[in-house]
Amino acid sequence: MNPADLATYQKRYSSRLAEHGVTPQALGWMDGRQELRFAALTELLPVGRLRSVLDVGCGFGDLSAYLRSAGFQGTYTGIDFVPQLIEAGQKLYPAEDLRVSDVAEISADERYDLVVESGIFNSRLEHEDNWTHIETTLEKMFALCEVAVTGDFLSAQVDFTQADAYYTASEKVLEYAKSLTRRVMVRHDYLPFEFAVYMFKDDRIVERNKFAPL
Repeated sequence: MNPADLATYQKRYSSRLAEHGVTPQALGWMDGRQELRFAALTELLPVGRLRSVLDVGCGFGDLSAYLRSAGFQGTYTGIDFVPQLIEAGQKLYPAEDLRVSDVAEISADERYDLVVESGIFNSRLEHEDNWTHIETTLEKMFALCEVAVTGDFLSAQVDFTQADAYYTASEKVLEYAKSLTRRVMVRHDYLPFEFAVYMFKDDRIVERNKFAPL
């Protein structure tokens, strides 16, 4: 991310944390909706069989608790470039690997079964093209995954807009995702103004009209 946009992002979330404390509101989420996103991003995957998860823009690392409650026993790594969020998360989830980092800094040699993001593309950038940022980030996430990449986006199909928010067209994400893998799914069924994408690494067809199992 452009350094100027990064500074704006860090200031926004550190201010929210100071105002709201360690709550979903500090991350820009309304109460009660975070688990709906987590479910939408993971419920179609064999969570109990995943060996590792990389959570890009993890905030406090709350996804780790959701995954553990769903039977996940692997290693959870959460990265965020807001130090205050990571510091708070390390106190909440001391057993998890939470780091101040950007996915661009993750070594290409690292691999994770699931690489996930939840809403990291929702802020309008002033010094970088939003769509280019999305493409670059998804490409790196997909390179790091062994099983799947999942992501949550603010949908362009809304009945209101905010000047500082970025609204992504689901059909554009679908088109780009299909340039990375033939096995893609977009779901727009869990919240009215958000959608999720699943990009599966293994897109081999092993039986007639059936993809390789996860």
